[in-house]
Amino acid sequence: MTMRRGMALGMVVVAAAFGFAACGDDDEAATPTTEAPTTTVAGLEGDVTVLLSEFIVEPDPTSVPAGALTFVADNQGGEVHELVVARAESAEALPTDDDGAVDEAGLEEGALIGEIEDVAAQTQDSVDLTLEAGSYVLFCNITEEEDDGTIESHFAEGMHAAFTVT
Repeated sequence: MTMRRGMALGMVVVAAAFGFAACGDDDEAATPTTEAPTTTVAGLEGDVTVLLSEFIVEPDPTSVPAGALTFVADNQGGEVHELVVARAESAEALPTDDDGAVDEAGLEEGALIGEIEDVAAQTQDSVDLTLEAGSYVLFCNITEEEDDGTIESHFAEGMHAAFTVT
């Protein structure tokens, strides 16, 4: 009997603790937290998911407010791709080399904001960047040699998209 009474008392104490934890003074405002999540999950506010595939770059959303952002490169294609973020008015405004790839060394100082290199097929990777208001281009700058010796530039094949920060 003593063991049952102890267990019953323990259950009452646990139930009371949960009850008190669930109740609170509704008149007090909750204290907002400013702590950022420690993991990157596509779809959270401040995230820009960028679909990469042969030969597609599709950011979602295509326009965001200035500030800290997490770019999630989602490679749904069958080849390795990369995501480069550069400040530019348009893809046509970016300097290119003889192979049609963006000449990253030829970009204006400060125009190369960040990148995620070598995103394997069917994987995701992310990078945290802080962007100011302006026009940007998101692109894949991978080049590969074809069987006939020519160089294929993913950028020249159309792997770029306009991106706006307000």
